[in-house]
Amino acid sequence: MTQKQSIQMKISDLLYKINKRLQHPYLMRYIDQPVIDEDKLLLTYIILNEKELAEEDLDKYAISTMLVQIALDTHESITSNEVIADHDKKNRQLTVLAGDYYSSLYYYLLSDMKDLSMIRTLAQAIQEINENKMQYYKNDHQSIENSMENIHRIESSLLLKTADHFHLPLWKGIADEFLFMKRMLIERKNIQDNTYTPLAAKIMNHMNRSKAGWLSLKNQILEVIDSYILHSKRRLEKLWAEEPVMYTILEHRIEEYIQQSGFRTKKYAEEG
Repeated sequence: MTQKQSIQMKISDLLYKINKRLQHPYLMRYIDQPVIDEDKLLLTYIILNEKELAEEDLDKYAISTMLVQIALDTHESITSNEVIADHDKKNRQLTVLAGDYYSSLYYYLLSDMKDLSMIRTLAQAIQEINENKMQYYKNDHQSIENSMENIHRIESSLLLKTADHFHLPLWKGIADEFLFMKRMLIERKNIQDNTYTPLAAKIMNHMNRSKAGWLSLKNQILEVIDSYILHSKRRLEKLWAEEPVMYTILEHRIEEYIQQSGFRTKKYAEEG
């Protein structure tokens, strides 16, 4: 069995264990099954695996970290739109409670391990992510550079804090750049599909919109996003050259996002 196959089997096992933890009969009657970010789970496992922990401990740390991510994602899925129907109100209230419930599960797991230090580490990551979300979503007039830095922190803080906790800096640069590039490629696909995202709004705030139609604005927005994608791609290639194992594991995943987004690598290679 290759290393890649071994890792894939382990990720499948962790997904099963996480899904078991998430099951709550009452919640599942009213809200959607939480989505688990498999890329973040993969990176979490790879980082923790460097520590040579006992398998049971590694599983608990990986599951705890992902429960925090799921709690954050669940809370972020709640819209600020006004709801009137009783069913919609109940769904929103239960989604809030579900996020709190998933968060309590990570606390329970680590308390059972008596690892108060890791609880503090994840709590600091939650605080950092929420602070960056506040800046990102509430400050319409911040610079594009600051918005991109917020996205870096939102996507990567949980993993980077976990790596710091275990004194494992090796994969931090790759994890940070990979997750940022993935987010940019998803943003690109949304804008390509004419979905008006908060990032699109932020970029438009720095444009001259007086005479521009949507198609022209859309192309300008995509150009800005493409410049960040290209920068991340080049940085990842340098990092992967130093860590070929990570390249083998992650390269096909980023290629899938590139294809879905419509980002034309060849075009920028020719221009570069």
